[in-house]
Amino acid sequence: MDCMDLNCYNSRMEIHLDRIQKNIDKIRRYTGGLDVLPVVKSNAYGFGTVAIAKYLVHHCKIRMLAVARIFEACQIRNSGCSEPEILILGPVMPFSIPTAVAGGFQIPLFRAEDAKLLSSEAKRQGLSSIKAHLKIETGLNRIGVRPGQELEHLLLAVKELGNIRIDGVFTHFATADQAGGGAGNAFTREQFSRFLTGLDQIKHFGISPRYIHCCNTGATLWLKEAHKVCTHVRTGSLYLGYSSVQDDWNPIGVEESASWKTWILNLQEILPGESVGYGRSFMPERPARAAVIGVGYGDGYLRSFAVQGAPALVNGVRCPFVGTCLDMSFLDVTGVDCKIGDEVTLFGEDGKGNRISGLEIGHLMGETRLAMFTHITERTARVYL
Repeated sequence: MDCMDLNCYNSRMEIHLDRIQKNIDKIRRYTGGLDVLPVVKSNAYGFGTVAIAKYLVHHCKIRMLAVARIFEACQIRNSGCSEPEILILGPVMPFSIPTAVAGGFQIPLFRAEDAKLLSSEAKRQGLSSIKAHLKIETGLNRIGVRPGQELEHLLLAVKELGNIRIDGVFTHFATADQAGGGAGNAFTREQFSRFLTGLDQIKHFGISPRYIHCCNTGATLWLKEAHKVCTHVRTGSLYLGYSSVQDDWNPIGVEESASWKTWILNLQEILPGESVGYGRSFMPERPARAAVIGVGYGDGYLRSFAVQGAPALVNGVRCPFVGTCLDMSFLDVTGVDCKIGDEVTLFGEDGKGNRISGLEIGHLMGETRLAMFTHITERTARVYL
């Protein structure tokens, strides 16, 4: 029995890979030829780590991928995808450094102690040198080394160790999603200035990194002065077709690449005085019709979306959620021509010329832009088109 057979699933996420390639090409042109360092963390934002990584490498000519954790890097390597270099964006615990060295993953250095551990482990594994990135702290205050004395101390430690090659330098912006001027832009430019200070300090130390990247999706769109300094832009949602900037500003014209679909499992006629779901979440004052669909919060459809009446497409009609459970949810389909087995589109295109933007859902419900995608569980099939 093949549990990967699509007939075993109650929902599917359709992903148009050709759109991802077009988006990568658009980003390259928009930035004046900078290459893209795609972030494939958190199951490639729900799109599937291995499938997306392999497509980026084999079809989009990507040479380095970024992930958040060692586990994600190992997923890619263990799938047989040996070509790309892999950068770990998040901090790497001491007990994970042997795995990072064995896998050839680059880790972010921002403390002399970690540099010493990395150097020692590389020697233990018989390597004459090991590559790493420097993470510069510019204002997010999560991880990183501050330009000036802190960075000088780290650079001296790396030089003394002798076997660490600084292959890249990066930072991360806190307010780059706030395009159009204002305090967000001002703080991002302040961070960029601090990054330039750190970069100059590194270069004056005699280091010439191959990878210089500070632009996340938001900064890629509007912080064009950074394009002249960097070698890459480090994007997550953008190459998948989703702007993370306020008001979904999309000057590049990237295309959304995913749709999430399920089916009507049952239909119920609800009379006044009757109710639907746990807590009697839907109690119509007039005769109504409720569709039971094959997705619940156990599949990753956020309960906060459902209880606030997020829309879904049923035969071209937007129908609101009126309740949810772990495995199923309810839509109000009163007056809609539909039957058991009909397809329901939670976001994306329904194949009939109708669509609900994946970003619209988050926008309407006040959630982080990609919250929906990253929550979609393995119970939803990924179908690559």
